[in-house]
Amino acid sequence: MPNPEFDDLQLQEELRTLFELDTQKYLQLYVQTVRQLSATNWCEDIQQLYRCVHTIKGGSVTVGFQSVLEVSTILEDLLSDLRYLDVAPPLADGELSKSLIEAGELLIGSVQMGELSDTDAAVKYIQTLRDRIQSEYLPEWNEMRQVQQEFADQGFDLVILELEMAIEELPSKGIVPAEASETAKQTMNQLKEIGAEINLATSWHDFLQKGIEICDRLDCELWHREWMPFLQKLKESARQGGIFLDDQIVEKASPNPESLPSTTAEIPSIANIPVAPAADIQIPVPLDRLERSSQYLVETLMATRATQGFYQSVYSNLLPLVSLAQNSVQYITQLREVQDDYALLDASGEQDGLKVERYRQGYTAINRLLEISLRLIELGSETGESARRTADSIQTLDRSLRNLQQTIEESRLVPFATLAFRTRGILRDLIARVGKSVQLTIIGEQLELDAGTLRSLEPVLLHLLRNSYDHGIENAEEREKSGKPIQGKIELSLKRRGSIFDLMIRDDGRGIDPDRISQIAKSKGLPLTDTSTADRLLSVLCQSGFTSTKVVSDISGRGVGMDVVASQVALMNGKLSLISQVGKGTAFTIQIPVPHLFVRCMLLQAGDRTFAVPTSEIHTTMLVEGLLWQKTERSDYTIEVQEANTKVPAIDLYQYWQGQVETRSILPSAIAVRTKQTDEAHGIWLIADTLIGQSDLLVNPIPAPLVAPIGLIGMSLMPDGKLIPVIDSISFVEALFSSGTDKLTISSSPSNASFLDLSGDRQILVVDDAALMRRRIESSLSPQGYEITTCDDGMEAWEWLQRHNQPALLITDIEMPRMDGFTLIDRCRQAGWHMPILVISSRLAEEWSRETSRLGATDYLTKGFSTLELVNKVSSLLELKSPA
Repeated sequence: MPNPEFDDLQLQEELRTLFELDTQKYLQLYVQTVRQLSATNWCEDIQQLYRCVHTIKGGSVTVGFQSVLEVSTILEDLLSDLRYLDVAPPLADGELSKSLIEAGELLIGSVQMGELSDTDAAVKYIQTLRDRIQSEYLPEWNEMRQVQQEFADQGFDLVILELEMAIEELPSKGIVPAEASETAKQTMNQLKEIGAEINLATSWHDFLQKGIEICDRLDCELWHREWMPFLQKLKESARQGGIFLDDQIVEKASPNPESLPSTTAEIPSIANIPVAPAADIQIPVPLDRLERSSQYLVETLMATRATQGFYQSVYSNLLPLVSLAQNSVQYITQLREVQDDYALLDASGEQDGLKVERYRQGYTAINRLLEISLRLIELGSETGESARRTADSIQTLDRSLRNLQQTIEESRLVPFATLAFRTRGILRDLIARVGKSVQLTIIGEQLELDAGTLRSLEPVLLHLLRNSYDHGIENAEEREKSGKPIQGKIELSLKRRGSIFDLMIRDDGRGIDPDRISQIAKSKGLPLTDTSTADRLLSVLCQSGFTSTKVVSDISGRGVGMDVVASQVALMNGKLSLISQVGKGTAFTIQIPVPHLFVRCMLLQAGDRTFAVPTSEIHTTMLVEGLLWQKTERSDYTIEVQEANTKVPAIDLYQYWQGQVETRSILPSAIAVRTKQTDEAHGIWLIADTLIGQSDLLVNPIPAPLVAPIGLIGMSLMPDGKLIPVIDSISFVEALFSSGTDKLTISSSPSNASFLDLSGDRQILVVDDAALMRRRIESSLSPQGYEITTCDDGMEAWEWLQRHNQPALLITDIEMPRMDGFTLIDRCRQAGWHMPILVISSRLAEEWSRETSRLGATDYLTKGFSTLELVNKVSSLLELKSPA
């Protein structure tokens, strides 16, 4: 037997991560489906909701989240009631959708809280919703009706399967064989017994007589024509308790979304199986791995840019060398001409003392110098061509790296809706436990943030949300006395302003009383007690150990909170601010920079200093001579530009950097850059001497404990070692136009089933629609040497089995889309395959186990098993494997 001793802790951590990813996906699908719930697609929609919750329930068993299991179980029961309605209940008033949304948000809350969640209130709330839905939409519902519909959905096709196969094997014309007739009669008798057992209406039994009559008419053509419509109508009748709908309604009735191909004719041959388009496969990637990739990319791109700088230096030195070689050729040519003149003088006898031998030596030396110079020119030309190609290659590499950088940045982007989604769940959980009614409004869900930023932001946001609910929103009596609506309001908004994200959470509650906060801080002996301004009030609140709650609860009062929030915001290079008015409400604002590996910037020269301005913040660029400007006597800026009826501040970047108060001379050829204007903020003008160009820069924030001055995002290191300040126009605008005290002073998997046959002795086929469970089983069995192939549902598994040798073991779930586990087991046994079949399901009822055993399953295991239990079960089944 294989050794089952291997590390389960790492696997459990991986499974919990997968559970969180899968659960978020299914919860988002749940909410989206509820919001588009319609009478036209009622059956498909309600079945989709059931599948989502059922999958979450199975995953919670796998990872041991008991709180999620409790909430998902009661919600699954609620949806199970609804999915037996063939005709949609009234949806126009939106009440049913609202109830289902509330139930889903409670499930979101239990998932968010994980093992720490107290689900009693949530379970009671969903049970109340279920009772209300049953009374309003299922007044005649009872357990027997549920049994009847379960038979129609899951048992009817199994009963008639043998008859359908017999019909399919009949020739188009001729006499029906006696064996087929006997099969038909046995099927009718079995249906009659089941109908009596589950109390189907008298009309069901009367209609069965038509089937018995068809059994006696042994005409193949008639059987092909009449049996299938008869059986379909019989099935629809079973769903209605044995009552028959009008024929026209039956013909229009949509099939059950989980109904399956029942005859062999409906199963396409391998050659006719259509090729599905490539799926948009998403593979979860750990964020730390993605961050390492980003860092490697940054280092590679910086090294490339440094290489480009070195190349430019070498190339600039090479050009003078080539020029000198060309000049030397000219001088040597002139010297050779002079020597030839001397030779002529010697031949005529006019030059005495010139030795013939010395002349020859000089002539040879000059020729040699000429050859060397010519060779230098050739080498210079060749090197120039190589340098050009090198420059092209470096530029190509730079473009490729920038494209890779953009791809990595995009892969890290996550919609804010994912965090807003969890926020709704937490708030719904608080409402269920505490009872204060609150309306949550979320703005900016479509914006995308970096995954790392979102991860860091989540605990901050959830803590502020709990504070708003617990401390901010009053109870119903207090709100009514103050003339407010009984239902409180909390608004969560995210907006992007250039390179800054603004996240605000505000409520219409009681507000923060500065005097009371000061008294609490003094009573606790805390160092900060001054609450005379909003900034000082926030500093008092963010002290370690400060709490205004006298009673410790699971919501607040533990003395840990705002100090952690402030620290987390600081780690994100963000800024936390507060506005509050007693009796009106409170608003917390978090400003965080938009994280980019590289930022596209315009480079400007002002004096001897180069500045960078992100292009995302630039509206237009023009010469100063095209502006109507004048000097001012202000201390925060000294130039104004007239625009229509408005005067816009202009900042001279050189003056800003040098800290000079006096305005220097501005030339008409100077460059003026107009920053963008948003609904909340004005734009400004930035003045520089010249425009250098554009470049993608790596921006490094000013490290703590240093504080960046107003107007500076950070610094960028250039390949030549120079530092370039990167300008933050948004902070200029805030300093110039805000009413505050701060003023500007110039100073991841789906499986890949192989099409090659693997060794059948160790081959295990795992069938489950939940990726979490497939991964759980695969991780447990692969270390034992088993070859694992996984399929998403019964239909995919059935098609796989048509193309491969039968595996040593089949492990399957029961409830799956397209083809469920019952049908898969029955088809395998009907096909004569004898491999052991292990059913793993979250269903605990004995009838499910008995039904799988009746169909031919070898054993049954409930989800929530241990690794050792699974390994031992598989080992024992393979030891008892019957020969094929």
